[in-house]
Amino acid sequence: MSTDSAILPVRRLILLHGLASTPKEFSLLLHPLRRLGLQLECPTVPGYSHGMLATRARWTDWVDAATESVSKLLADDGEPALLGGLCSGAMLALAAAGRLPRAPLRGLVLLSPLIAYNGWGLPWWYRLRYLAYGLGIAPWFSMSEREPYGLKNERMRQWVRAQMEGEEATLVGPASVPLNIVRESEGLSRHARRLLSEQQRPLLMVHAREDEICRLDTVRKTVGGLRPGIASLEVLENSYHMVSADNDRQRVGELIAGFAARLRPGVHPGSASFPHSPRAAGALARIS
Repeated sequence: MSTDSAILPVRRLILLHGLASTPKEFSLLLHPLRRLGLQLECPTVPGYSHGMLATRARWTDWVDAATESVSKLLADDGEPALLGGLCSGAMLALAAAGRLPRAPLRGLVLLSPLIAYNGWGLPWWYRLRYLAYGLGIAPWFSMSEREPYGLKNERMRQWVRAQMEGEEATLVGPASVPLNIVRESEGLSRHARRLLSEQQRPLLMVHAREDEICRLDTVRKTVGGLRPGIASLEVLENSYHMVSADNDRQRVGELIAGFAARLRPGVHPGSASFPHSPRAAGALARIS
């Protein structure tokens, strides 16, 4: 990180979407974050994003592509930024950051990080997936999106149901994901968990108490094993997995903005203000 970027306030937030999904996942965070002075940028990742998904790609290919995408964004002007993601995107952000030790990344924002698939909302047959892996038939099976769609808000669920009928990719992702792609995401999560123990950048983790994909106690245990003071875990009380779109999304924006303020040199966390970023005007195009 250059000396100049080290003294600048953080006004940029780069978020990577969930598995085989799109930047639509963050569309409801755009304006709350902009009001708080943060420009949201959500790149697509070749081989990982919906419409670009490579069914034979390995998780290492996703990390390669994500690292390249993030590097290009950071090379624009050298401004400091936060990097993060949702679900598998959070783990992908961790892996990409690990390859960019000298990049102007002040901290990492992990929303509903997929430490493990062990939540209450998984289908009963998921525990049998290793049979499909072992027999080499995983590409012929899929994990389908189903109620509650990661959303505690019933109105938002209705919106997603309507999207499922007419769109290939919705606010919560695609209707289904091939099981071999899910297997690769498990490999990515294992890799990212190892990186967490070596993490030097500050971390903000935001997780719902009732997350149906990854249990909160799993995240708590992970945070408890990290270097003291490196990570902050914020628990949401009125959301499920899709914290970027559920009842607590305004709170999510506030937590991220507060985290950015604490990373601003010379500013007390409680007194930070966020001037409007002139770059934010183009942010909508980056998540469409």
